[in-house]
Amino acid sequence: KQAASLDALSGGRFTLGAGVGGREDDFRAAPASFHDRGKRFEAQLDTMQRIWSGRPLADDIGPIGPSPARPGGPELLIGGYSPAAINRVGRWGEGYVAGGAPPSRARQSYELAEQAWKAAGRTGKPRFVACMYWGLGSNAAERAASYLRHYYASMGPMAEQIASSVPSTPEAVKGAIQGFTDVGADELICWPCIPDLDQIDRLADLIG
Repeated sequence: KQAASLDALSGGRFTLGAGVGGREDDFRAAPASFHDRGKRFEAQLDTMQRIWSGRPLADDIGPIGPSPARPGGPELLIGGYSPAAINRVGRWGEGYVAGGAPPSRARQSYELAEQAWKAAGRTGKPRFVACMYWGLGSNAAERAASYLRHYYASMGPMAEQIASSVPSTPEAVKGAIQGFTDVGADELICWPCIPDLDQIDRLADLIG
């Protein structure tokens, strides 16, 4: 209902991004089962798209509204790097989100999503959305790395790998943006790692 309401209010411009998540403590806090999260997520995707298409869930359950403005429901982008996550793009998604990966890794995962799309008998191709961590300004490298180490602490050694690779100079940020352009990303979401509003102005000045 929330997604369909946003889609109706925006005139069909709402995009829903979805993934199962990999932080076990999030599921303990819910509380919800962690180990069967993929199957439950797929059942939820089935249910949402069934409702948005106007089909009843059962004979004794009436229509569930509101009806989305966009036929079939909001645009659905699916993220994740496991084979199961990528295969969901072919079955349910309209695009793939590569979250926080460098351009080459993002492209590799997107190509797998394209294969899943074709295997599902779909025409055209899924949308390719990439996401990039970054930071600019005084001590940007240290501040961004500190944030990412904390955010990804549950991932062990991988946290340091992510933290040490964040672009934190004007040249590095521009190079990363160009890298995602070169691998064919349709859209790039830029995630600042420094909690200062001037980061928006710095990025805007950099890319014009």
